[in-house]
Amino acid sequence: MRVPRVLMVLAAVLMAVMGFAVPATAASYDFRGTAVVEGGPYLPGEPVTVKYTVTNAGASSVYVPAGIADERSGTLFWVDSGWGDLGPNGAGTTFQAGESREFLLAGHLIGPLAGDARFRLSVSLLDAVTPPLAPADVVVPVAAGTTTIGGLAYADADEDGVADPGEELAGVQVQLNWTETRTTGADGRYSFADLPPGTYDVYPAGAPGGWIVGGGKSVRADGTAPVVDVPLRALRPLSETLHAEVALDKDTYRVGDPAVLTVQLANTGSRVISGVYGACDRGDIGRSLDITSAGWGELDYFGAGATIRPGETRTFQVPGTVTERAGRWGVLEQICDFTRDEAYHEGTPEARDTAKILGTEGTSWGRIVSETGEGVAGQLVTATDIDNGQVLTATTDADGNLTIAGPTGRYRLSVADPWVLVGEQQVYVASEAMNQNGWVFTRQPV
Repeated sequence: MRVPRVLMVLAAVLMAVMGFAVPATAASYDFRGTAVVEGGPYLPGEPVTVKYTVTNAGASSVYVPAGIADERSGTLFWVDSGWGDLGPNGAGTTFQAGESREFLLAGHLIGPLAGDARFRLSVSLLDAVTPPLAPADVVVPVAAGTTTIGGLAYADADEDGVADPGEELAGVQVQLNWTETRTTGADGRYSFADLPPGTYDVYPAGAPGGWIVGGGKSVRADGTAPVVDVPLRALRPLSETLHAEVALDKDTYRVGDPAVLTVQLANTGSRVISGVYGACDRGDIGRSLDITSAGWGELDYFGAGATIRPGETRTFQVPGTVTERAGRWGVLEQICDFTRDEAYHEGTPEARDTAKILGTEGTSWGRIVSETGEGVAGQLVTATDIDNGQVLTATTDADGNLTIAGPTGRYRLSVADPWVLVGEQQVYVASEAMNQNGWVFTRQPV
């Protein structure tokens, strides 16, 4: 933080008016400063804390209006906060004789990197006469040098978590910060060499033979470790040996009703599968039951998970509640998956079941257009509820627009011969504007 000279002069005038002494020399002041920076080396943007201690070792109290951070050399450093009353909007403070005060200055480096950040901290009377008091030179160590990130991709066929001889996996694509790609060779290895200081995301982007690869991570490369090893473990898709089914206990519900989801998990493989947990509605669309951790039981995400032995089929009763949010859609869509490790979520077994939710009204709006994209006027559209067969109708206006109103739910649209609608015609009649609204379907001859 720099203070313009004009402000220093103005401050001197204000101090005189307010009754503060404006000295002609700093000889009568005895202020001492020390500064400590812990940790490092640092990268641009990372938080840095400087502990700056100011001591008035003189015999008199002194009013101090401002703290100063004066750049010297190297990478730029910016003080974000911590000055308190000595900051740009502070009222200043008085140091009593013998008093020490500690300022925890939070800041960060501003790129580009140009070596260690060197600056001087001090407090100032802003009188254009007295030199800065309690000076303390600060060095913030800045990351330097290059780093190589690499590792081994291996097909862990025996699932022991160890890269055994012969498990090297060639042809795995590995990406760095979504910009650079390497492919593992016959030895299963990849490498990104001579990377400048920074934070890098390393993650698998594809593997041959149906293997699912996990193990990517974020790497902080500050030059202290010239080589960082990021192994990539590959497993077979869990769905090859674990199979799931789910079933709701009723065909229809109302908002607030209790419900029970029956889950069946079957292990057709030759190894024990442990740590399995369930998750539904991963996209948070809101058409699923509210299930608590206690309701999930052994299958709870936050628990140890369930164990299914080879050849075993286990059944779990999972209670939940029909939510008001699901009622807005008019349908329960219990879309669930079962896995043991989020890093290997791809290829996990999935199952689904649906039920109708009664008692809520809604709308769905859209447009019917011709093959040339023009709105079709006067077209009668029939909407049939997929779950209970209820029929709603609406007719397009002069521009082909229409609104379907009635009980919430999922509906399939149709028009009378000799016309048909192109593509999937399912829409949701919902009690509020949902992302499925605003649809457009094209009408063409049968």
